[in-house]
Amino acid sequence: MEDLATIQQVTAAWRALTPTETTRAEYYLSAVSRRIRRLYRDVDQHIASGDLDQDDVSDVVVELVLDKLGAGPTRNSRSWSQTTGPFAQQVTLRGDTADGDYTLLPWMIEVFEGRVTAAHPAGSFPPSGHYESLGIWKENVR
Repeated sequence: MEDLATIQQVTAAWRALTPTETTRAEYYLSAVSRRIRRLYRDVDQHIASGDLDQDDVSDVVVELVLDKLGAGPTRNSRSWSQTTGPFAQQVTLRGDTADGDYTLLPWMIEVFEGRVTAAHPAGSFPPSGHYESLGIWKENVR
């Protein structure tokens, strides 16, 4: 099967790759494509039928590949601090991924599953009144 994105899309999103980076990018393109196909087994059928846009899928793959290639010195940073006098620098990186993981962010999941909503608390409670006898706990009985 073909990868869900191409080297040309990776270079368009970032920069021209060195031969070593090209080899790594080819591997990661295949690895991410396999991962997406494992998570969403019908992704190719949805692309073929037009239910899913190939460019959207490619955007997800390219973003995950760029994470692995280390695109830029502060990619996925949460904060950046720089001091000019005696040259102090500090970067706080995102801590939700480890080497080997391909973490799908909410916008990526939305590409495949549609609108993603956050979980909200839900509860079901009886109407008030006429339930006073049910509130007798062992602690209140003498």
